[in-house]
Amino acid sequence: MAKVQKYSDADFARFESPGAAYNRNAARKIEEVPPLRQPSGKPDMRLVQKKKKTAAEAKREMRLASRQAAKILAISIFLLSMLAALLYSRLRVDELTREVNSVSAKLTEAQGENVQLSMQLDSMISLENVEEYAKNTLGMTKVEGYQMEYIDLSGSDQVVVSGDKTLSSDNETSLIEKLKAYLKSE
Repeated sequence: MAKVQKYSDADFARFESPGAAYNRNAARKIEEVPPLRQPSGKPDMRLVQKKKKTAAEAKREMRLASRQAAKILAISIFLLSMLAALLYSRLRVDELTREVNSVSAKLTEAQGENVQLSMQLDSMISLENVEEYAKNTLGMTKVEGYQMEYIDLSGSDQVVVSGDKTLSSDNETSLIEKLKAYLKSE
C-alpha cells in the first residue's frame, strides 16, 4: 500500500508567486505592518466632487441614453409581439385540432350509420323480397315464352322517312347524294 502524504509534507510553493517565499517569513511580516495611528478627533475624509459636464456632453449623454432606451423598448416590443404571435398560433392550432377531432368523431359515427343503413337496404332489396312484393302486392306474374317477342337486327341499315320513302346507305355514297335524296323525299 502506498504511503499517503499529509499536507504538512506537501510543497505548495510552486503555486505561489515568485516573491511569496520571501514574504512567508513571519519576522518580515511584522516589519511590513504599518504602525498604528492614534485616532485623532477628526476622521481623514475629503470631499470628492464629480467633474461638471458641459451642456453639449450632457445632451450627448441624454441622446445616447434615449437611443439606448428606444432600442430596448423596440426589442422588448418585438419580443412581446413574437410571444403573442406564438401564443395565438398555438391557440389556433389547439382550436383546429379540437375541431378536426369532433368532425372525425362525427364522420366515424356517420360511417357506422351508413354501414347499418346499407345492410338494411340490402336486406330489403333482396331478389326474393322484390319477387314476393311483385307477386303479392302488385299482382304480377313471371313472363312466359309466348309473351316474349324477338327483334331481328341482322338486316341492312335503312332510314324510313315519312311517305314510305327510304334512304339506303348502300345506294348513296356521298353526303351530297344523301342530301339530295332527303330533299326529294320531302
